[in-house]
Amino acid sequence: MNNDNLINRNNQLREKLNSENKQYYEDLLTYIRGKSTFNREKDVEQILLDMLHDLIDAQSNGQSAESYFGKEPQSLADEILKTLPKSFFETLKLTCYIIFGYVLFFTIPHMIVPSTKLDVGNLIIFGTLGFFFSLGILWLIGQETYQTNKFKKYTSYVVGAVIFVSLIIGSVFLKTPLSFSLPGWWGIGTILILFFITTTIFIVERKRMPFLITIYILIVLDTLLGIGSRLPGLAELLTQPISKSTALWVILIVGPIVAFVCGFGTYRYMMKNESN
Repeated sequence: MNNDNLINRNNQLREKLNSENKQYYEDLLTYIRGKSTFNREKDVEQILLDMLHDLIDAQSNGQSAESYFGKEPQSLADEILKTLPKSFFETLKLTCYIIFGYVLFFTIPHMIVPSTKLDVGNLIIFGTLGFFFSLGILWLIGQETYQTNKFKKYTSYVVGAVIFVSLIIGSVFLKTPLSFSLPGWWGIGTILILFFITTTIFIVERKRMPFLITIYILIVLDTLLGIGSRLPGLAELLTQPISKSTALWVILIVGPIVAFVCGFGTYRYMMKNESN
């Protein structure tokens, strides 16, 4: 089975567990997935599925997850992770996804206005920082699963949030000499190439990360605006200045609508994906 099939099969079989065993197993699953950043995904998902099969058999014989796997699931998970080989390809893929994701998420919206300069130096610097930040978040997700100290847990959340906001603020204000404008057809061509890469990533990862649909919808809207602002018939309409009062009403009315549609769409997609 490929990765998607393994994950879907895992989702289906977990429903056979009782509430106590399911909680035990899902904590174990979250920890292992969070700590297996540099391991081959298929190896990880296969061993998780094998463990799930074993737990279902144990449950049918009247055993609990704790009595079968032990009272120290974190130690068990660490031992399992030591047996899994590292994968250079998975590390490279993750690196490309995170850096490309950062570049795509910030570049296409930035190119809506043709006169705005694209700062390649800024994207390289904060794309790299974003990569290390994402690794830290993945590590944190796994680490906090068995973290019993609430102070340490919430402190790590606060630190993560501060670092994230700092990266966003830095990406807005830092300017480098490696910047240039992309008007007209050059801009349209660049946007279409970036949109093609975005669509490819979304299609490949949509089942494993269903929340991407919200980001993808926003990228689609930004792509249409970026192309429209460079077409002769629409450029004047889309790029003409609007008053602050008009902008405020647009934000107050359109913003919640877009947020609701994207959020509800993501929820429905996640529920549908979970049941397949």
